[in-house]
Amino acid sequence: MSEQFVIGSASKGDCLVRATQAGEAAIKIETGNENLFAKGLHAVVEEALAALGSPKVSVDVEEHGAIDYVIQARVEAAVRSALPDVVPWKTGATRPRNSRDRLRRTRLYAPGSNPRLLVGIELHGADCVLLDLEDSVPLAEKFVARILVKHLLAAVDFSEVWVRINPLVTYGRDDLAEVMLPAPHGICLPKAESAADVVELAAELTRLEKDLGIALGSTFIMPIIETGKGVLHAEQIASASERVVIIAFGAEDYTRDVGARRTQDALLYARSRIVAACASAGVQASDTVYADVGDEEGLIAETEHIRDLGFVGKGAINPRQVEPIHSVFRPTDEEIDMARKIVAVAQEAEEKGIGAVAIGGKMIDKPVLERAKRTIALADLMEGGWR
Repeated sequence: MSEQFVIGSASKGDCLVRATQAGEAAIKIETGNENLFAKGLHAVVEEALAALGSPKVSVDVEEHGAIDYVIQARVEAAVRSALPDVVPWKTGATRPRNSRDRLRRTRLYAPGSNPRLLVGIELHGADCVLLDLEDSVPLAEKFVARILVKHLLAAVDFSEVWVRINPLVTYGRDDLAEVMLPAPHGICLPKAESAADVVELAAELTRLEKDLGIALGSTFIMPIIETGKGVLHAEQIASASERVVIIAFGAEDYTRDVGARRTQDALLYARSRIVAACASAGVQASDTVYADVGDEEGLIAETEHIRDLGFVGKGAINPRQVEPIHSVFRPTDEEIDMARKIVAVAQEAEEKGIGAVAIGGKMIDKPVLERAKRTIALADLMEGGWR
């Protein structure tokens, strides 16, 4: 008797799919309301099997409120487990490319193995969503998670979506083979420690873009610096490839690596070096996550601290953290008004050939003018639809 492979769970929003090699294709549906849902679910499974080449396999689906892309991801994973020679579902997506300097105040992490947490992840207002295949996914679930993330990417129109793959020396290439099909905006490279790490990923992305018909160079890279070696090589990492548009800091792994406690003093050197490296390379710097989801006051205080250091964004591990982070990076009406006055006075002075001007006794030099322009640009982005 052929071995049965079981994928998924009986949790709410998921499904259990059992696949067994058989003499002919067969589908069985178990759902709470056979009359209402069985026919539609049967069609969803049929579509999945057709996309996999109509293999000779028996598929039993026990449905627990899963939406279509979750069911099809579970079916694909089960069938490919039962029949390893089945060609993966080449599901894709047409996704507009984003600008390098797009607003990225928040990157909202979501574990790539949990359908319940993934459903609606794009609706929480984060500037970018980060689907994780690395730390939040146990080893035994890596294969299933990358297929689930692939189907999520194909099904949802994200404003900006990234995938954190595993290191290339472990399962990163397997991750890329699946998730690049629906063309995410970018790939997060964990534990980046050298320019060579970035260059290696960039070369792999170029190969896949050519194979898949994706615009060459359009997939961004977000190196995540989370070791002492990575901090010391931050400048090389930031300038290693034109694909790098933002660098993220990972404090938990960094403190573990260097043997420090997670205090503001212990993180100051790493944070400052990353900000300086990003400024030198002309890329964005995004701070680490704040682990205590229930401590909004602490989150706001830390976000104010890293904003003052020069970071332009911060990671979030819960949707409730998005708005507090945005509130810190949102210029006040007074700051916007002052910025517009500074730019107007500077322009008037330039037109009149005046070399030095001041507002309220404070000289308007080049750094002051550049900060004012950045404030106006951020305000304009928000007026254009950003929160």
